[in-house]
Amino acid sequence: MPVAEVPTLTDISIYPIKSCHSIKLKECQVDALGLVNDRRFMFIDDETNRFITQRKYASMTLVRPVINAQEKTMTLTADGQEPLTVPLNPAIAELKKRDVQLWKDRLMVYDMGDEPAEWFRTFLINHRQHDIENNHNPEDAVNDSATVPNVRMVVLENPKKGIYKRPAHPRLPGTHSPFSDWSPISFGFQSSMDEVNKGLLEHNISQGAVIPIDRFRNNLTISGTVAWEEDEWLVARIGEVTFYVIRPIARCTVPSIDQDSGKKDGWGKAGVLDYLKLKRRFVETPTEGSFCVDVVPLTTGTIRIGDKVEVLERIPAEHVPALMEG
Repeated sequence: MPVAEVPTLTDISIYPIKSCHSIKLKECQVDALGLVNDRRFMFIDDETNRFITQRKYASMTLVRPVINAQEKTMTLTADGQEPLTVPLNPAIAELKKRDVQLWKDRLMVYDMGDEPAEWFRTFLINHRQHDIENNHNPEDAVNDSATVPNVRMVVLENPKKGIYKRPAHPRLPGTHSPFSDWSPISFGFQSSMDEVNKGLLEHNISQGAVIPIDRFRNNLTISGTVAWEEDEWLVARIGEVTFYVIRPIARCTVPSIDQDSGKKDGWGKAGVLDYLKLKRRFVETPTEGSFCVDVVPLTTGTIRIGDKVEVLERIPAEHVPALMEG
């Protein structure tokens, strides 16, 4: 397939705490768990042991982690609240094990203790009205009568130690996903984002607004491709690392949340998801709208902004995921 220019890596984003704000990098190490320091921490409901995300609490994107690589610390920051610093690589032996639920996966992780738990619960209390006003998930809304849950912060351990196990792909032994929804890493494509924005305007969905690709919380953004070319990608190399492309990502309503302000779009209904369900429904997931792709690293190494992206293998035409008509 011809391309407009040479595909290039133009953005690297990690999300140290699941569903909280990103950190943008110029370069990053990739290991068997994905981008180093990406989604290695997560908040859970203390009673149910289930994960907590922006699907319910839009304000979570206002928690901005700051990593000090030299000191090996991570600082939780939020406007109007004193920052809290925790170890980036805590002494696991000193922490309590905890069995938690992330989607269908039961995971053995480690509890970070009372301080981060109290810090985050205070944050949720402070942002309760924000979360009521910016609810985008009617099935699990924050309302005036609901109490703010007791929460805990958990961290995963290197899967090589044998405690944390979350295989990323049945045919790729040794690769595991961190606290991401599915795969270790996600690719986003700027040309496809441009097409989505064009569609939002043409279908009068966004009331004249366009959105940035960070709404989809992808790790890597690639520019210089033909829109939707990623549907055909199977294996690609960026810098020192080779990646296997698993599938398009079925989206929820989180992309309707501005990742800098934590406010939902005022378009009504499901926002950008309305367009994706109109134009990006695949036969295998007919009720979902998809954007970005899940990938697994086949090798480890360093990637950098400006790295050229080489497509090593494409899906044969007869096996390219089929879009629904309409």
